[in-house]
Amino acid sequence: MVVKYMVIILLAFRVVYSYGQTDTKEHPIDRHLRECLDSAENQTTVGMSGCAVEARQEWDRELNKNYDLLMSQLSVDEKQKLKDAQRNWILYRDKEIEFARTMYFNLQGTMWRIVMAQRQTELTRQRALELKEYYDNLH
Repeated sequence: MVVKYMVIILLAFRVVYSYGQTDTKEHPIDRHLRECLDSAENQTTVGMSGCAVEARQEWDRELNKNYDLLMSQLSVDEKQKLKDAQRNWILYRDKEIEFARTMYFNLQGTMWRIVMAQRQTELTRQRALELKEYYDNLH
């Protein structure tokens, strides 16, 4: 039964990262995550969670890069508004993760740890792409 759920979760990862993008090119971080999940040694709860954690760290670096690029193009007023928005996003992210962690860790089965890791990754991925879109709109 647990194996069945793990397969479902793995397929969900692939759907989100293969088809959840707005353009047709797969982002290198998404490709790296897909390759990590496809690896035979990562067909476990620990392996899948590790792939998601690694992807989240990569997305966090991408988020910070995009934030810095965007800040370099903004007026003083816009910079302050972005700083405020980013602080609020961090508060939202932390509260969202706190809620999801409580909910998923109270459910039966190790598959929920994979879902939790994926949720954390997706929050950071989404914000990184939003900041990149703002920057791209300026050019």
